[in-house]
Amino acid sequence: MSRLALTVLLLSGATAASADVLVVRASGPSASTYPAGRSLPNDARITLRGGDTLVVLDARGTRTFRGPGTFTPASAAAAGPRVAQTADNRRARIGAVRSAGIVPASPSSIWQIDVSQGGTVCLANTSEVTLWRPDASQTASLAISGSGASRTLSWPAGNVTTAWPSDLPIANGARYQLSQAGTAVPTNITFRTLASAPGDMQAVAQALIANGCQEQLDLLVDSAPAE
Repeated sequence: MSRLALTVLLLSGATAASADVLVVRASGPSASTYPAGRSLPNDARITLRGGDTLVVLDARGTRTFRGPGTFTPASAAAAGPRVAQTADNRRARIGAVRSAGIVPASPSSIWQIDVSQGGTVCLANTSEVTLWRPDASQTASLAISGSGASRTLSWPAGNVTTAWPSDLPIANGARYQLSQAGTAVPTNITFRTLASAPGDMQAVAQALIANGCQEQLDLLVDSAPAE
């Protein structure tokens, strides 16, 4: 899902926003009370302690709450930019350090596979799978092994993406090791294939949470507009 597609989905869902919001990120003393994936009514009373941060998602984007205090998602939406300021500030800081070359850019789609990150990868479409790398300054060699097969790709300089080999099978639970020349530690990924493509942002987030696709969830949350 590209940033443009993300925006289109958010805007198209705004007119028929769900009455609920979805918890997508929580940290601090109350994190166990608000686990990722929990659905909350829009008028729910959210009580946070000092050090708590809670991020929820609806059809229009994310809302961020910081404790201590008691909040409701509905009042946060009414408050607008003031409530979302911390999330906007965080995105501004991330953008600044990335522009300075300190932190690499992120994939343009949550469905692209970041070869520098291991973990579980969710796929909504297994017929067109794309690999992404943070540094495209040089030609690279990428060895892919798993499921009884292996392939080595030559990744031309200047290309941040390349296609997954069409003859390497992708199935739910399939595990692969990605080894880049010059990188000491290989990346291990496990595929989770979704039965169908989620139709809205909350459904996307729920699928990522249910399948443990944390890197993609983080990218989704950080890319979504902050209300």
